[in-house]
Amino acid sequence: MFPFNQPPPTAFYVALYMATLVLHVVPMCYVLGGQTWLATVGLWEAARGPASAPVRGISAALRDWMPLALAVTITAGVAPLLFLQVLCQTPFYTANLLLFHRWMAILPVLIAAFYLLYLQKSKRFVDWPAAGRAAVALIVMLLFGFVAWSWTENHVLSLQGQAVRVEQYSAGGLFYENAETGPRLALWWAGALAVMAGLAYCQTGRLAGASRPLAWLGLASLTAAPLAALAWQRSLPPEVWSGLVAQVWPYAALLLAGAAAQLVMWALVMRSRRFLPLVAWLLPAAASLTTLGVAGVRELRRWQSVDIAGFYEAHARAAAVGGWGLFLFFLLLNTAIIVGLLAVVRRGVRRSPVDRA
Repeated sequence: MFPFNQPPPTAFYVALYMATLVLHVVPMCYVLGGQTWLATVGLWEAARGPASAPVRGISAALRDWMPLALAVTITAGVAPLLFLQVLCQTPFYTANLLLFHRWMAILPVLIAAFYLLYLQKSKRFVDWPAAGRAAVALIVMLLFGFVAWSWTENHVLSLQGQAVRVEQYSAGGLFYENAETGPRLALWWAGALAVMAGLAYCQTGRLAGASRPLAWLGLASLTAAPLAALAWQRSLPPEVWSGLVAQVWPYAALLLAGAAAQLVMWALVMRSRRFLPLVAWLLPAAASLTTLGVAGVRELRRWQSVDIAGFYEAHARAAAVGGWGLFLFFLLLNTAIIVGLLAVVRRGVRRSPVDRA
């Protein structure tokens, strides 16, 4: 089973890469899905008047947490980028961002989105006219959409051969067109809504009436994601798909098990008229399982296009470098700090329930 069918150093780095990728993807889904929710609610209120109290309660919680979630997403994205650099080196080197205007544009776009998130969180923002709130929320969503699109396009380009990448970067074009890009982006976006709904249920599920809108969102996104996955599968070259089918089943099983668990739990939420604490714990776990399955399929697709055996010696040399004791010390120290901070925030949230809808 991938990655444990690789040499030990390679398997070790792939396992670390995938674990840290999941830690990055979960908050990323909260940011992308949460801002999509805020933009949709904002447009609804601009056109039809105030949304229901539960929907406004969910929106208030999302606005409060969005800046922190973006900071966590960016920070958590560093580790998988570094491990990917160790694994794939020239086919995906972090510095490839410097080769293309579009990739570099991610940085100013994220900075602008960061400041707008704080504007969106401010107490005065809720007193703005509905059209103004909708415009800000829509702009931030489009900025995040641009980043998602750019990373997707970057990943798809990295799957192509060296000749394609050289031609693309030499031409200096702003776009790289490929049939995989659109379905991939749609799959991540739909999946992000499901993950966000699960996390938002933990935050706001106790609010009267908040469970049902989140359940509807979770069910709708879990229905849309397989359609996007099917479109992605059809965009693949036949030889790539046939190579994937033989290895992808363990991760496909994880993905399907996580998605099925989420469907069952959202169905329970729909039927129940009260907050279900066990579901609040299990929904993020199931969403993380689905994310791990998607990450496995994603990496197997990369393995189809990269001659990873050519990097086995480099992986072995990297694994032989010392410093493991120091690495483990700071891993434990930082984990303890993060858990402590989360506990402090959790106590603060319990003392100040969301009531600013």
